[in-house]
Amino acid sequence: MKQIKLWKIDGSLPIVFFSLNLFDFHKWIFFVSVFFLSFFPPTLFAFPTYQEVKSNFKPSDIRFYDRKGELIQRLRIHKDYRSEEWVEYQEIPKYLVDAIVYAEDKRFFQHNGVDGNAIIASFWTSLKGSSLRGASTISMQLATILDPELQPYPNKRKSILQKMKQINRAHELESIWTKEEIFTAYINLIYFRGELKGISAAANGLFRKSVGAITPNESYLLAALIRSPQSSIETITKRVCALKWERDGANSDCEEVSRFVRESLFRNLDYAQYPSMVPLFAKSILGFSHPLEKSSEKIDTTLSMYYQKKVEEILIRNIKTLENRNVKDGAVIVLENKTGNVLVYVSNIGKESSVSQLDLIRTKRQVGSTLKPFVYALNFQKKKLTPNSILSDSPIGISVYQGIYRPLNYDKSYKGNVTVRESLASSLNIPAIRALSFLDVNEFVSLLEDLGIQGLQYPEYYGPSLALGAADISLLELTNAYRVFANSGIYSPVNWIQKSNPGKTKQIFSPQVSYMISDILADREARSLGFGWDNFLSTSYYTSVKTGTSQDMRDNWCIGYSEHYTVGVWVGNPTGAPMLDVSGITGAAPVWRETMDALHESLGSQLQPPPEGTWAEGNNAKEGKTSSNQIEIEKTKSFRILTPVSGSIFALDPDIPIGRQKILFTISSYDVSYSYHLNDVFLANAKGPYLWEPKKGEYRLEIKDKEERVVSLSFFEVR
Repeated sequence: MKQIKLWKIDGSLPIVFFSLNLFDFHKWIFFVSVFFLSFFPPTLFAFPTYQEVKSNFKPSDIRFYDRKGELIQRLRIHKDYRSEEWVEYQEIPKYLVDAIVYAEDKRFFQHNGVDGNAIIASFWTSLKGSSLRGASTISMQLATILDPELQPYPNKRKSILQKMKQINRAHELESIWTKEEIFTAYINLIYFRGELKGISAAANGLFRKSVGAITPNESYLLAALIRSPQSSIETITKRVCALKWERDGANSDCEEVSRFVRESLFRNLDYAQYPSMVPLFAKSILGFSHPLEKSSEKIDTTLSMYYQKKVEEILIRNIKTLENRNVKDGAVIVLENKTGNVLVYVSNIGKESSVSQLDLIRTKRQVGSTLKPFVYALNFQKKKLTPNSILSDSPIGISVYQGIYRPLNYDKSYKGNVTVRESLASSLNIPAIRALSFLDVNEFVSLLEDLGIQGLQYPEYYGPSLALGAADISLLELTNAYRVFANSGIYSPVNWIQKSNPGKTKQIFSPQVSYMISDILADREARSLGFGWDNFLSTSYYTSVKTGTSQDMRDNWCIGYSEHYTVGVWVGNPTGAPMLDVSGITGAAPVWRETMDALHESLGSQLQPPPEGTWAEGNNAKEGKTSSNQIEIEKTKSFRILTPVSGSIFALDPDIPIGRQKILFTISSYDVSYSYHLNDVFLANAKGPYLWEPKKGEYRLEIKDKEERVVSLSFFEVR
């Protein structure tokens, strides 16, 4: 028998004096509980259920999955700790459970929340001025984590009263939770080392593996860390060695243990955050998504890693081929037309990029000729121009604030009178500026804003150069704006997350206007005036596409769409340094073409005609009559020069008599009311093919209607 005095807090005479067998645990604990409840009322805090604790557990990273459920990215959002997924009891190796129980609470599975033997020993040593920490069971430690009232004050030890309250709460916790639930919550909520919270983060941070793959030796280290996670490496090594000796019953090689401990703890300095395939895409989602989505630990994105990897390879390979022309980087985005889903998001060339942390898809840059389709579309919408309208491609001087603005075409040549179809398809600059002059620039800036383009300056800031892409716009904004044409003139925001609510839609252009722009941008023959017949823009399936090059060749753009996808490509230098003789057709276009081909390996594409009788504001054409504009489009397309192809070069053969050498002029459809004109000189009515005797020189072949309007033209040279 042993006498124990329980002193008052102020150190005066004892209030209790009794005799008790030190090994009569249950009676002693019962006495302590009765004593505690006599002096202190029960807490108002009610323990949550195990499922509630698990549900409230938040990993430090958000996990992003592609459209097929593959984990593609983790992004840390909680900076004060590092945690992984919640691990259930069944997933924990038995030797890990045994090691932790042995190190922290040997009789955990036998007691009811309090180890009486440990409590008596702890109180006995506390009366001598030592700490009470050694008496805490796993249940008591978990109760402390869950109950804020049990948290010790900073830099202070638990008082006897706090310890007694902790005992009572541990009893209560054991009455509502199972042992397995208590142990599972405990190892998911405690810190093991530094910022590593929970067994899953500890396994990844220290060993680069999952909990299920932990070895017995690694279990000893984890168990040794729990008592004091921030202890020195030497102290932790001694604990591991002692634990191995006690558990294995033999001396262990402490030098080997020391090496193992050092390697593990230093590994944590560089926490592995795998996978990390699309970090900038993930950040874009957090930048554009709803706040509720940011609080989720799992986000199912619209991205396809299958196509993402393909396009990454396409971009990197093409950029490498342009290195000798001072091209350092690029970006590609692919959007699904109907949904706005982001299918591919390649924000730079990755590890080889000098700005691998910079999202070049969202960087604003001058967009060159890529704004021209919107200039013509607004003119079509207001019925100021049609695809068959004639514009003059000739020198022009426009008075602006700085003086006289004299724009030039890319090749510094002039084509004379050209149709709108040819002007847009061949990206002629001067006709585009003339087309913008028919509009109110304020109205055009408002149109761009309706298309989702933000941060534009006031209209006077740009002047007529706005038609040539003087505005700074991101690849993301520009690509989604082009998607409007693919969707019959309807704008909708980009969508990043599966099954999310679609954003508000707006009718920007009529279906008829969208059809006309799409038809022109798909017109290979009309494009040949500026780009030749064979180039990277010509696909074997339907696509509408436009290139652009900013001033001094600082930026290359290629934006285009098929029936199903809209693809945007930027190529250039993040620093803004000019490229060496690289235009949109040679820089961004090859990437665009390969991406489109990859998307359509087993998928067809065709231009869908507009709803019958539809026009700008859906006016009186509802009766089903074909509009005059639609007739004009088809009529323009009916009369096209087939040979000679624009850009052709012919050489006279000295061995063949002059009168025997001929060049054949043919068109797609013959009509006596149309006529051939060569360098503005009438040749013959277009009632059939025409044989022309060649002479050295540069020539312009035109097909004109009865009103002398040019409906098709071709440039060629005879040498």
